[in-house]
Amino acid sequence: MANEVLLVKAEDTDNCDLLSSLLQDSIFHISCHSFHDDKRCLRLMLNRFCWESIDDFEQNQCYFRVHSGLYIHNVDSIVVNDNFKNINEKFLNLLTMHTTKNEVNLVFSDHKHVCVRIDKIQIYLKDLHDKYPTLTRPVHDALRT
Repeated sequence: MANEVLLVKAEDTDNCDLLSSLLQDSIFHISCHSFHDDKRCLRLMLNRFCWESIDDFEQNQCYFRVHSGLYIHNVDSIVVNDNFKNINEKFLNLLTMHTTKNEVNLVFSDHKHVCVRIDKIQIYLKDLHDKYPTLTRPVHDALRT
């Protein structure tokens, strides 16, 4: 399964929930984005942890990552929170993506947040090449009560 390339299209919030699960723990380099005004498309390149291949660990003795493009269409505006003003980190961890019919909210590590206002959900996630092996898996602290 290491050579499967993923392409997912989301046109509703349920599909966006699937995208969010696939994007969790993606690594984002702050310079790897572009906005194409004529196409109203925000593009991000991410280094995605392949959660869909997690069950293959015993067979392969490794996990997988892949460089992926996230394409958000029908963009009206983009708002970033103040935590992006004095950014020292070049890499951020994408924690989650929350979507409503008019917003795509990207939540990154260090309390950084991007709100993409849209007039219609049309989002694509596309792996840009084959997956490559890694020995590390993202670890999350248990929730404390």
